Amino acid sequence: MLSQEPGVFPGNIRENLLMGLRFSEKPLATEPELEKILQLVQLKMTLDNPTANLSLGERQRVALGRVLLMNPQVLLLDEPSSALDETTEHLMIKSLVDFTRKGGKTLVMVTHSKKVIENFQMRVIQLKKNQTLSDKEVPR
Repeated sequence: MLSQEPGVFPGNIRENLLMGLRFSEKPLATEPELEKILQLVQLKMTLDNPTANLSLGERQRVALGRVLLMNPQVLLLDEPSSALDETTEHLMIKSLVDFTRKGGKTLVMVTHSKKVIENFQMRVIQLKKNQTLSDKEVPR
């Protein structure tokens, strides 16, 4: 699960990406695996980059990378691209959707981004004042 306001830990990007694996006592990822995750989340930084000066969008992507390294079967994401510009958002969500489809995973995402919905939806449940307005499945 990734909350809308993701936390990052003091230190560098590498340490943050590995944190979930350490807590769960899973085997740590290799340097090439960490680099691949940075590419997947569209983060063009080095693993040694300190987290102290990251923007909110960069923090979101580091936290998402940490979740992806855990290799969950179901990803629950709350506004994972809310702090990204449209181009970066599109690239990151496309990578994320491709990753989940190739891995046979389930992706549940809360978003207010009409672009994300238009480009990547498979099923949309729209809520307004705790009331379901629509529930439609989109053939792919």
